[in-house]
Amino acid sequence: MIIRIVLASALVWIIHSIILAGFSDELDFIGMLITHVAMADLIFRLILIAGIVFLGIYLNKMFGPAKGNFEMIEIDIPDRIKKLADSDPDFLKNFLHKIRTQLNNILGFADLLGDKDNDSVEVDSYFGYIESSKQSVNAAIDELVSILKMGKIKTWKKGDDYLEVINWTGKKILIAEDVETNFILLKAVLEKTGAEVIWAENGMEAVKIFRRDRDIDLILMDILMPVMDGFEATKAIRKFHSTVPIIAQTAYNFDWNAIQKEGLGFNDYIAKPIGHYDLILKSYRYLEL
Repeated sequence: MIIRIVLASALVWIIHSIILAGFSDELDFIGMLITHVAMADLIFRLILIAGIVFLGIYLNKMFGPAKGNFEMIEIDIPDRIKKLADSDPDFLKNFLHKIRTQLNNILGFADLLGDKDNDSVEVDSYFGYIESSKQSVNAAIDELVSILKMGKIKTWKKGDDYLEVINWTGKKILIAEDVETNFILLKAVLEKTGAEVIWAENGMEAVKIFRRDRDIDLILMDILMPVMDGFEATKAIRKFHSTVPIIAQTAYNFDWNAIQKEGLGFNDYIAKPIGHYDLILKSYRYLEL
């Protein structure tokens, strides 16, 4: 049984590498297989492999040897996962539901791609659905990991005080946002953590502020701004600083993989409207390194 699971997992890894290599103009099969696997693709493969493992265990339980002759398989569950399951079982139930739903979407649309009668519009749509589902899986995993890293077993709900687990006193966050009310909302949330929040009304101002103050720990970069947009501002900053985390904030459904491929320099993105919960989780990922 274990050998079958290992072989199936290896097959999934190889097939996914072949698919990625087929749609890449820059990397070959070996690059996609081992040396240049993007984090999002790596997470996607690991989720598929985990699904194969659980499916194998389920099939072995249903159709395997009679009771008393089962092969024993031990799974080591981290203590924080156990505590989270005990303290908030609904969170894990919803998390697994999200993962299962999106994996079903990915596998279903992947099967449809094999239809020879598909036209180019349908193929593009299917890839769009797969990418959307993959981003949803990444977001769910990001939320789980952030909660576990914070050591806060109870998930945040309306009225919770995240200052119990977060203290960003001494941290500087630059927000590039041309709409003042949007900035005020973000500032109101982030200042509760003790962080210093700085405002840039456009991309050019963001570049100037960061040139003067290299101690800024995080930049939230709006995409559409006057004078200089977020794309150009980020490219300008990357010319003289390569490591400061820059999170794109946008109201549009940009393809995150396309943004990365263009080499624009963003570390991550957050979609508008930005909720307090999402803002803190996303910022935590880069301020608590």
